[in-house]
Amino acid sequence: MPSADRRLGDRYELIECLGDGSHGWVWKAQRLEDNAIVALKIPKDQGSSNAELEEGALLINTPPHPNVVSIHWMGPVPPERWFVIEMEYFPSRTLAQVFEDKETSYSASYRSIFTTYGFVLQGVMHLHTLGMAHGDIKPHNILVSGEQVKITDFGSSLQPEEMYVRSRENGGTILYSAPEMLGILGPGRGKANPYLADIYSLGVLLYYLLTSRLPHETSSQVERHTPFPRPREINSSICPAAEQFVLRCLAEKPELRWPSVESMVAELPNIRRLQLEYSTDVGQRISLPEAADWSTDVMADFEERNYQAAEIAAHRHFEATRDEYAFLLMVQAAARDGRHFDCLKYLDRHPDFSRPPAKYADELRVLNLDAFMAVRKLAEAEKVVDELLGEGKETRSLLMKKASLFGLQARYEEARVLLLLMNRQYPHRPEVLKKLVMVNEQLRDTSKAAAFLKAYRVISPNDSWALSKTNEYVALGLA
Repeated sequence: MPSADRRLGDRYELIECLGDGSHGWVWKAQRLEDNAIVALKIPKDQGSSNAELEEGALLINTPPHPNVVSIHWMGPVPPERWFVIEMEYFPSRTLAQVFEDKETSYSASYRSIFTTYGFVLQGVMHLHTLGMAHGDIKPHNILVSGEQVKITDFGSSLQPEEMYVRSRENGGTILYSAPEMLGILGPGRGKANPYLADIYSLGVLLYYLLTSRLPHETSSQVERHTPFPRPREINSSICPAAEQFVLRCLAEKPELRWPSVESMVAELPNIRRLQLEYSTDVGQRISLPEAADWSTDVMADFEERNYQAAEIAAHRHFEATRDEYAFLLMVQAAARDGRHFDCLKYLDRHPDFSRPPAKYADELRVLNLDAFMAVRKLAEAEKVVDELLGEGKETRSLLMKKASLFGLQARYEEARVLLLLMNRQYPHRPEVLKKLVMVNEQLRDTSKAAAFLKAYRVISPNDSWALSKTNEYVALGLA
């Protein structure tokens, strides 16, 4: 962990740690070039690539929005090469802290609740306009200072084409997530619309602000979208129109939700007016007993990366119930723990779960593919990837796996053809450009390798691999 009164290279001086989360630290810092006070997020997984550590890159060099924390810059800071995300410093408390503060009247006032919620909608609408879904909307990621409200923490933010490959450990906080976002905690999310998933999370947020509880209390309840109390069953002072507004957000089928945040923004003033006419003060909320099930501990273990414990708990539940979701988590935990032969053993014992129309067939086949590749069963891996691609599941991740399989089998020309196609379909992707450098090296086409390396360095100028490779090319007179 970085320490206070410490300089990060010649760029920042750390002043105060503002937060210590499972994925990163947030520091108040001074930017040395102009003495400006900024907030620095320092991811804990510093060993990952720059592309994996980036957050909210689409916000850089865009006009600031009053309801979104601005991101100024991100990248590694030499000489230690800490990767940081520099953001605007916004002294505030989280909405979770404000809402739970018994000394304020915030949670008792519909006027305050709907005013804050309106600002949140404005912020999310701005992100969607930029082509970015937030992916982790919850009170802890909403900052409040007086009348100002700003959305922060873009670690789960996604662009639609990245849904298949870019994820946080659990893709956002489980209990605020849309059911379709759970699946395999990652690859299965390729089928989801990230904007409609944000709308679901906005529904969970308003449900919580109106009732002081969440519609679901365990991850398996979220995943199954089990019936939950209507808001007015918990708080009778909620007007019928506000309840319908929330329930439309929380529809299990994405197509039945509000079609866009813009449509919610347009309707909210009318809902706010009807609510204040119905009741201005939040009534007595009914306390209901909290639930817990097997998946609660499993998700906690995933978050803490205790994959063996997660696997044992999921396996225990699967053996007792033959629950497909438990089987999925069991295999996923083994995969995250690097035990690929165990993954193959599980999948071989229960092949029906991996065959359409089984609920998690796609997710399990991707796990099967990854395990085959890890243990170098390349013919079996190619059969699985061709099957998925043949069904029209042509995602960037699957195409990258196909290219990797060509490379592992020394089929370099086929790999190059596929990667060139991907470079046209998904331009400026560092992982594609890097593979093109490597495959052209294998084909002894050094001029093309150098050209793709140059393109890679434009996108990732501080990447250590690219710097090392450039030095190598310079020594050989190729760059």
